[in-house]
Amino acid sequence: MKEIIVISGKGGTGKTSIVAAFAALAEDAVLADC
Repeated sequence: MKEIIVISGKGGTGKTSIVAAFAALAEDAVLADC
């Protein structure tokens, strides 16, 4: 299983949107949005 981690020290940079796009493309994924 590959891991993709999206991080940024600043809020409002679109991390959740990017992760949602990756999730839509993934066949089977485990996601965590903190």
